[in-house]
Amino acid sequence: MLSIKKKIISWLKKLEDPKHPLLGPNIKILYLFGIWQTPRTKIRNRLYNIVHVSTFFYVLSQFIDLYKQRNDFNKALNNLSLTSIGVICSAKCIAYVLCQPQWQKLVAKISEEELTQMKKRDVKVVKKMEEYKLYARVVSYMFWVLVLLTNITLIGTPLLKLLISSTFRENIHKGLEEYPQIMSCWFPFDYMKMPGYAYSCVIQIVMALQGSGVLAGHDANAITIMTFMKGQMQILREKCVKIFDTDENEGPNEFMTRMKECHRHHNFLLEQSNLFNSLLSPVMFVYILICSMAICCSVVQFSSEEATSEQKLWAVQYTLAQIAQLFLFCWHGNEVFVESKDVDMGVYSSDWWKADARLRRHVVLLAGKLNRPILYSAGPFSDLTLPTFVSIMKGSYSFFTLFSQMQEDN
Repeated sequence: MLSIKKKIISWLKKLEDPKHPLLGPNIKILYLFGIWQTPRTKIRNRLYNIVHVSTFFYVLSQFIDLYKQRNDFNKALNNLSLTSIGVICSAKCIAYVLCQPQWQKLVAKISEEELTQMKKRDVKVVKKMEEYKLYARVVSYMFWVLVLLTNITLIGTPLLKLLISSTFRENIHKGLEEYPQIMSCWFPFDYMKMPGYAYSCVIQIVMALQGSGVLAGHDANAITIMTFMKGQMQILREKCVKIFDTDENEGPNEFMTRMKECHRHHNFLLEQSNLFNSLLSPVMFVYILICSMAICCSVVQFSSEEATSEQKLWAVQYTLAQIAQLFLFCWHGNEVFVESKDVDMGVYSSDWWKADARLRRHVVLLAGKLNRPILYSAGPFSDLTLPTFVSIMKGSYSFFTLFSQMQEDN
């Protein structure tokens, strides 16, 4: 056990990057799955772009299969939950690749700010940075494990049934059962018989691994950036508290320098938050729409009498993963919003009464400027906050209740 633990720790340390103190592991995961592209790897970028385009066409094949299964309610529900994953992964992948310069600019600015703060060697600032870095690592790694387990369930459940059940294999040979599909999709060859089934399994496993990698990298990176914003606002608030901390040789000029630093830091956070929101908001709009529908379909599928045990297992795992993923975004978006509303309290908690009349006017201006909440949106209609999460859960439950009543009436 100790050797395994040491190997895991050593592997995680290899993900760190001194040029990117906070975002190092996230960048490496994004690079591994081809959505972090650099000018030095043009051939690699082109190969991965072919994979991304293939993923898009694979999602289209899922819609074709969904149309073919429109008369089988249970299969259609199962297909819809899997197709929704494909749409979400494809949207995040395409949006990230198309907005590559903006993402790289955002990451570069964040890393530059952190490196600058580390060089100043302020004990409290460095401690706060270590705290939110550790938190971001724990959340990212736990999220990656969640995605990995979901992927194992997705791939393993149908194949496990095929391997361990001799009766099921005999029924397949007799034509009484069909080969179990990892993901419902259509292929331009006979994928219900060998060797077409083997080819389809290979394609589906590759698509599942690529999609889960994109999902894990994109979401963990976004959550880490939100954690950075919250932590930096706490640092900014402490800077405001210390504006009028005096030593023997300090005077009005030093106070003014500290206020300028607070203005600069706040401008930096606003600029990066606006850039981050412009990149994330369109993707989250698509995600929340599809996620709401997918959770409803999964719950309905679980309660269906026609659903098999494998489908119910998948529905439980998939629903829990979707809820956890949605909660992470809404929770951290809400944390940034709450923290941004309290930044100006740092000014009022400082020894502002030590300033003369001229400096007090600057204090009022700084406090007014800091009173600007940062709210991340998911398109034009919703925000990444806890009330949004609660509303989606209520809507899913209402849909489930309505569907249950319709089934009872029939």
